[in-house]
Amino acid sequence: MEQVSKIIKKIEEFAPLDTMQQWDNSGWQINLGIEETNKILLALDVTPSVVEEAINKQCDLIISHHPVFFNAIKRIDAPYIIKAIQNNIQIYSAHTNLDIAEGGVSEYLAEKCGFNNLDTAFEFIKYKQFEKEMNFSKLIAELKTLFSLPSIRVVNSKRKTYRSIAFCSGSGSEYIKDLEKIGIDVFITGDLKHHQALNANKMTVIDLGHFYSEKFVVEIFKNILKDEYVEIYTAEESPAWELL
Repeated sequence: MEQVSKIIKKIEEFAPLDTMQQWDNSGWQINLGIEETNKILLALDVTPSVVEEAINKQCDLIISHHPVFFNAIKRIDAPYIIKAIQNNIQIYSAHTNLDIAEGGVSEYLAEKCGFNNLDTAFEFIKYKQFEKEMNFSKLIAELKTLFSLPSIRVVNSKRKTYRSIAFCSGSGSEYIKDLEKIGIDVFITGDLKHHQALNANKMTVIDLGHFYSEKFVVEIFKNILKDEYVEIYTAEESPAWELL
């Protein structure tokens, strides 16, 4: 058993709330005033199935990356949220503050892909430049293996080599033009739409999808809380999309 305040303090020391974007709603989503926790469920999203899993595993705290609420709340009528409250499950989220933290989501994604000692651009972007040419086909093969994907969406896929690479977990298409201006060859992100893809001129953009670009966030939470005396579970999550 551990003090909830101690758990939250650990997360906010790593990713301070005052660093989140103005439009974001990181922090408490459901705070029932329960001061101790026995079991925590870590998740990318709070969904009905995640709440059900928390109930089945007798978790009393869900820590997620994506907030439950983004806009002003006028009423609570979502059955899974009501069910969480009825089962005394509190919910806390760390979103854009965790994205931009040192060792945060984009940096962790880059490290999982095998790239370390990165620089920062445009707050959310982590990038690396190389002295020698890197093999692009090898990068694609490694990404397919890492994420267990049969195929990956790529814009400007004819590239043979690259000398710079950038990462933005989640949706990073708004940075395409800026990254091209500083000479980035390859950009790995998610949620790329048709007209956003058309904005890429010479830069190669790899669209992992939102889920795969942020799936490792639960590992970050685990590392932050590794010394706490509480049982920690990882939610069984999968992408919203299915390939048939």
